[in-house]
Amino acid sequence: MSLKAFHVFFVTMAVILCVVFGVWCVSSDYANSHAGYKIAGYASFVIGVLLVLFEINFLKKFKETK
Repeated sequence: MSLKAFHVFFVTMAVILCVVFGVWCVSSDYANSHAGYKIAGYASFVIGVLLVLFEINFLKKFKETK
């Protein structure tokens, strides 16, 4: 497995983890009474979006170098 393939796989798994964690936090029963769960969920969504942007940027730079 090349370094590029590992990087893409790792970042993709991180994005999926962020989305699943965010959905779990926001939809949790504790989210209604604890603001920390909603904050953590929305922060996880933001981090997931940032990771997607990072991966797009990485793939563009990697394509330009070849």
